[in-house]
Amino acid sequence: MLNFIFKSPAWVLITQSDWMTKIILLGLFALSIVCVAIIVFKYKELKKQKLELIDLFKNIRNINNLDKLVEILQTNKHFIGNQFLINNLSDLKQLMSEKTDSTLTNQNFDQLEMLSNQHIDQILSNSEQYLPILGTSFAISPLIGLFGTVWGLIHAFVNISNEKSADLAIVAPGIAEALTTTLAGLIVAIPAMTAFNYFSNEIRRQEQILLNITDRYLNILKITYLK
Repeated sequence: MLNFIFKSPAWVLITQSDWMTKIILLGLFALSIVCVAIIVFKYKELKKQKLELIDLFKNIRNINNLDKLVEILQTNKHFIGNQFLINNLSDLKQLMSEKTDSTLTNQNFDQLEMLSNQHIDQILSNSEQYLPILGTSFAISPLIGLFGTVWGLIHAFVNISNEKSADLAIVAPGIAEALTTTLAGLIVAIPAMTAFNYFSNEIRRQEQILLNITDRYLNILKITYLK
């Protein structure tokens, strides 16, 4: 495998390229490693969170009792959905401690919904961690590759001028070397763009599940406290 790579025409072009092209290719290679690491990490993280949220929503979808809800949350407290509802229950506890009776008004429910939305925003903000790196990567990689191509073409034309000939044997290696950086930029950009869009859609789905959980939670509170 290594012999195939190191003896390939592409590798020969890289070894024969000038210092600027090598720096660009090395930078794109390093960026590709970062992107792959982020893609693997975010895929595992978002898949785990999605399964946890779906499981939680299934467990609370048909319950109408706050005690039953608390009982469900006692298992797997570290799950993202369970922690989300535990934070909401902490807000409820704080609100109830400030009241003189054990009922909630519509204004109280609006306040709890607002606090729940803040918790959702925090979860989504954490889920979007590292996505800007993917977004930046797919935006700048083609431009970096294009810069390398322009630089390589200039280098090729200078060689043509020095050789005082436009023979294909003289022109082709320089142009091929220049286009290598464009190819490298696209190799980085395409997976980064695909992953960015996929993860963005997954986070939107996660947001919808969290909103559904919030609605179910507030309905349980209305059954319990709204008089």
